[in-house]
Amino acid sequence: MRTAAPRRTPRPTAVTQAAAHGGRPGVKSNLAARLADDLLRAPVDLRRQALKQHVGAAELPHLLREVERAVGSRFGLWADTPSGFIEDILGETIWSKQRQIVDSVLTAKRIAVPAGFGVGKTWIAARLCAWAGCVNPAGTMVIVTTATRFRQVRNQLWPHIRKTIARAGLPGRADTTQWKIPDAYGNEVLVAYGFSAPEHDEAAMQGIHGTPKLLIIVDEAGGIARTVGNGTNNLLTGDAKMLAIGNPAMDDPRSWFELLCEEGEDPEEPTTITIPIATFDSPAITGERVPYCRDCPDGVPKHSLAIHLPDQDWVDRTLREYGEDHPYVIAKVHAKFPKGGGGKAIPTLWVEYAQQVEDPTGPGYVRLCDLGLKGETATHTVKRGAWVRLGVDVAADGGDEFTIYRCVGDAIEHRHHSSGSENDNQVKVAQRILEEIEQAQRLADALGSTAPVRVKIDQNGLGHGAVGMLKTWAENGRHRAEIVGVMVSESPGHDDPGAVMRPFKKRDEMWLATRALLQPDPGTGDGRLRLRTDRNAAIQLTTPKLQYNSGGHTVIESKKAMRARGMKSPDRAEAVLLAVYEPEPIIRRGGGLLV
Repeated sequence: MRTAAPRRTPRPTAVTQAAAHGGRPGVKSNLAARLADDLLRAPVDLRRQALKQHVGAAELPHLLREVERAVGSRFGLWADTPSGFIEDILGETIWSKQRQIVDSVLTAKRIAVPAGFGVGKTWIAARLCAWAGCVNPAGTMVIVTTATRFRQVRNQLWPHIRKTIARAGLPGRADTTQWKIPDAYGNEVLVAYGFSAPEHDEAAMQGIHGTPKLLIIVDEAGGIARTVGNGTNNLLTGDAKMLAIGNPAMDDPRSWFELLCEEGEDPEEPTTITIPIATFDSPAITGERVPYCRDCPDGVPKHSLAIHLPDQDWVDRTLREYGEDHPYVIAKVHAKFPKGGGGKAIPTLWVEYAQQVEDPTGPGYVRLCDLGLKGETATHTVKRGAWVRLGVDVAADGGDEFTIYRCVGDAIEHRHHSSGSENDNQVKVAQRILEEIEQAQRLADALGSTAPVRVKIDQNGLGHGAVGMLKTWAENGRHRAEIVGVMVSESPGHDDPGAVMRPFKKRDEMWLATRALLQPDPGTGDGRLRLRTDRNAAIQLTTPKLQYNSGGHTVIESKKAMRARGMKSPDRAEAVLLAVYEPEPIIRRGGGLLV
């Protein structure tokens, strides 16, 4: 019969000695100082356990005073455990996902939380605010809270903050949207405040970072305008953190919040993490064991925290009411971003299909990297004999990008992008395009292509001069490619009065042509293009809105309108469009039409 191993007697420390002396006046101050030092050095779990087991109510004030003397805040013992602060100091209970959210602020700079309905997102954001305001000495940290509308800041988040401060007896005072705490000299210092910014105010987030530490809490993040959201990046320098939490937007494709959540899932962006909370994660559905609720007023019968969270009945009723594929269900139940058309020129889902479609293999297909050509390192396959085309969008000014994309058969890939002063000379631009033409020609020859390399260039601005130079160089024998200048402001090359979508200008025609090529086939679910492009090109392809003018023509949202809502000029996307767009028939070598 096995006997239990004897329990080891712990080494005497200030913790155990304080318990043994019972806090007698003669030893209280010295032991409190030693105890504070021991606990500040101890791991989180051991520290919290020692506080619960060995520090009574009489000793705690002396201990906290010593902690404050050592680190500047009497709550310094919880500086590395937001979840512990919520449980030990606020006396409240949290569940696993909420614990993960608040504790992640210790290691990540940006925390994105796409959340379903009723999972306690605003509640937990308020508790994180309370932790940050208390564990840092007054004047060393400022917490900025924002939301889509000021009424959301005032009526949703800040009532939680005020309640938390008052009920836990936290220092300072809080009004409608401000929390002030006296500093070491007795001066009231603004520790946290709430505001909202006009949708297109690029300067709204300037001038905020005035303390060593900053925490930005973005509530209802799904509705934050891109201009405002992008402004937070200018603030996240040094010891600055951001929590962005909210329901995914249902009617704002490629929103700032959606892009932030995608960034958090990208392994190449280690400072950003995404923690989704779907309604299905609710303990009322998963059966996760959670503590009793300690947030309800005294007198309410003891009950589980799970009672306050969505249950399976709510999910079932929502599914019956909306249907599984409805944007509301996707956003509010699954905590995902709807991928339908949503009024976009090219739906996000179509682009994702084109990115994920498998490369064809078998006879006739070869990987680009296996052709033995210098500079061809891509691993996707192309078909022997495929025609090679280039799309070039020349920067209109120093603020836009000069981009080149290549289409080999049905596969599109990024070849070049640059911006700034290197694009302000049409000779340099033309020379860079020529380099890509020469590479494309080597590839076409290796594949045995029967069509000439075709280069479509946006002829606006510097593009006009580049087109002229490249055509002259072709006449002089410097290359064999066909150079096609495209004026996107001209009328479309083809107009079918009976078509559902009739483009108004050539730019609209280009977008609609690519849309048609990316539209999945009802039978196979695949489009006719494979996108082996960069992430920025994919984002830009799904950015412009699909609109209609008074004459019934289809109009793609203008660059000016996109900039007004905080979007960049879609230069990469339009180079992709040019790569596949054919305003004129192509003649094979030796005769015969290709298209």
